[in-house]
Amino acid sequence: MKPATSVVLAVLATVAVVVATAIVRAVVWPPGGITINGDGTGRAYDGVGAVLGGGGNARYLMDYPQPQRSQILDYLFTPGVGASLQLLKLEIGGDANSSDGAEPSVEHARGRVNCQSGYEFAIAAQAVARNPALRLYGLQWAAPGWVGDRHRSLFTADDISYLLDWLGCAGRYGLRVSYLGGWNESDNGEHAGWFHALRQALDAHGYRQVQIVAGDSGWHYADSPDVAILGTHDPCGFPTGVQGAATSCDITDAALASGKPLWGSEMGGMDAGAQAGCHEPCAPAMARAMLRGYLDARMTGYLEWPVLDAMPAKLPFENRGLVTADQPWSGNYTVNAMAWVVAHVTQFARPGWDYVDSASGYLDGNRANGSYVTLVSGARDGFSTIVETTTASTARRITVRVTGGRKLSGRTVHVWASDFRPDSANPATWFIRQADIHPVNGTFSLVVQPGWVYSLTTTTGQGNRGAAIPPATPLPLPYRDDLTTSGAAGPADDEPGLLAAQDGAFEVAPCARANGSATTCTVQQADPVPVLWHGSTAGARYPFAIVGDGGWSDYTVGVDVLLTRPFTSAGLIGRFDRHGSQADIGHFGGYLFDLSTTGAWRLFRNNVTAAGTAVLAAGTLNAAAGVDRWHHLGLSLTGTTITASVDGRSVATVADATWSAGLAGIEAGAFTATWPHAEYTNLTVTPVTA
Repeated sequence: MKPATSVVLAVLATVAVVVATAIVRAVVWPPGGITINGDGTGRAYDGVGAVLGGGGNARYLMDYPQPQRSQILDYLFTPGVGASLQLLKLEIGGDANSSDGAEPSVEHARGRVNCQSGYEFAIAAQAVARNPALRLYGLQWAAPGWVGDRHRSLFTADDISYLLDWLGCAGRYGLRVSYLGGWNESDNGEHAGWFHALRQALDAHGYRQVQIVAGDSGWHYADSPDVAILGTHDPCGFPTGVQGAATSCDITDAALASGKPLWGSEMGGMDAGAQAGCHEPCAPAMARAMLRGYLDARMTGYLEWPVLDAMPAKLPFENRGLVTADQPWSGNYTVNAMAWVVAHVTQFARPGWDYVDSASGYLDGNRANGSYVTLVSGARDGFSTIVETTTASTARRITVRVTGGRKLSGRTVHVWASDFRPDSANPATWFIRQADIHPVNGTFSLVVQPGWVYSLTTTTGQGNRGAAIPPATPLPLPYRDDLTTSGAAGPADDEPGLLAAQDGAFEVAPCARANGSATTCTVQQADPVPVLWHGSTAGARYPFAIVGDGGWSDYTVGVDVLLTRPFTSAGLIGRFDRHGSQADIGHFGGYLFDLSTTGAWRLFRNNVTAAGTAVLAAGTLNAAAGVDRWHHLGLSLTGTTITASVDGRSVATVADATWSAGLAGIEAGAFTATWPHAEYTNLTVTPVTA
């Protein structure tokens, strides 16, 4: 008996042979067949890309060892290897949570610019090195507090100055930014004046090449001379493609009539997989969106959110993206079905190619059967037709007639196919090259199976590279990080290795006061409170960062902490288990121990809602903790026993069985609505036995 993979590949080969031999017989042209006119017209294709941001979803990538880090980057960006991304949206870090974490700003305080902040530019530089044609796009979710107005808005003159500083940092990395947006999902279409001021500032400072994309929350600004591209989020439903066979993509008459490029500037919410067990809608929904986006709304650019899942466990939006890379300590990663869905477009068409409207549509005129689009090269010497049958129920034969262009009718057609059926698909059947087709008198046919995606092309250079990937392993205990360096990432990230900020900015910087021989520390830099994306519930937003393995159960987490201002606080997190809604990031499953400069301390049982959060113990030290003094905090969790300590002295022991396992972490200003400047060294997590 053959292994399952061999059987699948043998079936694929048999189908390809049947197709290849069938085309030598006379072809009866069926109603609804596809005619590809190489001289046909349509809108210009702008590309498919992904969003590096909208949370700290790429936090772990630069912590990966070699060669795995380079392999992951190749799968994402190198043409002909994997996803071959053509657009990359960068989050302009704002020191606050933007979904699965927070990215640091390059300018926490006005005039103090740190271009080494975070990892966005380092990843972008690696991406552009692999694909010099990659186009970059910047967008804000949150921003440091100094740029906002009294209404906590980012549509200010200060924000325009801030964006210019960010562009300057991109330039220092040798990066050319092609597109810039406003404020993510926070634009009601009434900020044309601000976009005009932004356009003037860009032109005056040498950024004429930067095109403005707006408004990222609706088809606004169709009549604005300053907005070059109309972009909106989730125009094909949220999660993208959630309507299955009925999936359609929306557009307004004004946007369509504007003549401007129309983009799905964020397409999200889809499970990254296509195998049994993925949560609908799975990755094939992106195939529907990329094709139907053009058919229904004439969209020509698409950005999937997020580019990858490279972050700790226990966060709300896991299982998203093109690659899952959440184990830098083991080097393990997974190339998801989403990467190969995207590759079915990006490896077969380049930005600047043209859609052929007359060769794009729904199979047999019925969207339930699937959809297809055709694109031709600028020189009219190559074409690609992408077909998806992700919601079809039966196989069908499609017949294709090729005319026009530069002798297109006589070109060999190369076929790549993927079985994305969740009930039977597996990675061995994703993005597999089939037998070539040799049209007869410009005509050929092939059978398309339900649940598949096909790319038919006269071009070459496509690929599906395999790499040896280490097995996954838990993050072992004991764990220690002195928090004085950025670890394996080196200059590619100024945050300590594996520590993932959920709110705030935890960066390696000079200590206010040396801790022994340590002159650099991890410093919470976001101060005052940033302009928050989607607002917050009072007291439910404060800086905190997590590290570890979701399976950690009985352990003691400890850290040295120093507070630089009176009446502020900082502390530890234990057994972290998923945070709450966007407005309640600071409410999460787990335990939290917080110490104030006054000497007051509190031990919390936290929860994803305020109603489930409780103070388990509270008290005051015999002496104030004070400012600019190092103190060692400890939080021990053994079974249902939880003990908090300061400088080696136990201050509370309580019993609580709500949370039995989870990550560790550090925090600043819990539940106080302040974002204090705090410093940390010597983070340890050691196992304990009951």
